[in-house]
Amino acid sequence: MSDSSDTTYTARLIGSDGSEETVELDLIAGEPQKSFIRPAGEDSEEMVWQHDPDAEGHVYRQGGIPSADYS
Repeated sequence: MSDSSDTTYTARLIGSDGSEETVELDLIAGEPQKSFIRPAGEDSEEMVWQHDPDAEGHVYRQGGIPSADYS
């Protein structure tokens, strides 16, 4: 049986309002996810969360609403 620490990691989500939350995410091919979709909060729309490569650790910031036209 494999240890879950080999397949998951703890990510810090930082919302546009500065709120923070931690979640466990699955590694993909041994690497952290570049982005994922989940609700921004309780009863909220789904939001794209993008990895912040300049932050220390596994930090994700809100990247926008899936399928939204930002042009």
